[in-house]
Amino acid sequence: MKHNVGSLDRSVRLALGALLVLVGLGAFAGAVPLGTIPAAVGLLFGVVFLVTGYRQSCLLYLPFGIDTSDRR
Repeated sequence: MKHNVGSLDRSVRLALGALLVLVGLGAFAGAVPLGTIPAAVGLLFGVVFLVTGYRQSCLLYLPFGIDTSDRR
């Protein structure tokens, strides 16, 4: 798959993804006062951000022609 996520975009995705995963897991463990649905949604978005940041490819960018990668 073509890389369309640049270095700044990747860094933001990885940091935000890690934060969302930690908050989601904390909510399920009872350490963060959130409901089950917001915790699950946060966890899901966190995993998606981590995967797209790691792979440097975002499927939602393709239909809109967005490319933040450094390789042009």
